[in-house]
Amino acid sequence: MRGINKLLDSFGYSLYKKSFHEKKYIEKRDFRPLEQLFYRHLHPDFYFVQIGANDGVSFDPIYELVMREQLRGIALEPLPDIFLKLQENYAGNPRVELVNAAIHKNEKQLPIYRVDPKAGGLPEWVKGIGSFNKDHHKLSQIDSGLIITETVQCMSLPELIDSYAISHIDLLQIDTEGYDCEIIAMIDFSVMKPGIISFEHGIHDGIMSYEGYQHCQRLLMDQGYEIMTLKRDAIAYLRNW
Repeated sequence: MRGINKLLDSFGYSLYKKSFHEKKYIEKRDFRPLEQLFYRHLHPDFYFVQIGANDGVSFDPIYELVMREQLRGIALEPLPDIFLKLQENYAGNPRVELVNAAIHKNEKQLPIYRVDPKAGGLPEWVKGIGSFNKDHHKLSQIDSGLIITETVQCMSLPELIDSYAISHIDLLQIDTEGYDCEIIAMIDFSVMKPGIISFEHGIHDGIMSYEGYQHCQRLLMDQGYEIMTLKRDAIAYLRNW
């Protein structure tokens, strides 16, 4: 099985056992791997870290799970106006700590290039494409004249873990518009291994290069993770968790 997976991985595919598909999901023809993994490993001390939380609701894969199960965790969003919305949306769960910051390996402050929130006539999703990459908006064919810069506070992943006394991470959810693999590379796996790491690859949209994604896959596989490559996202989970 492992040899087959390695061969498939070289072509960007993953193979997983039929038993992975819980019966209730097969009957509904509704394959939601992140939710399945979540409920398979849910326990009373379950803890999540979300980097790039946006407003907590829009296009968010874990918000309903967090609120339904009243999970304990921490969510980061660097842009102040969106952070205010995040606070409003998580008001119903005091077990979630909210941090107005981005994750970066070295810098304490950095500009984020974002669509001007005052610009009208744009789809809802544009508020979620702020990036450290000044050209990132071009992938979505957004006019450069609509882009503004906003300086945000940053900390490294180890600093976050130390500052908030995080003892373990069951679910690490990342959506940072092209910086996801850099964040994964910051993990000291000798100290802490998240049970599930969910992140955006966006290969078909140019968010991450194929080579960059392969590098990220190798890093995770070397640490004992299986990887599911979905259309836009990837889910890594520990084999022996």
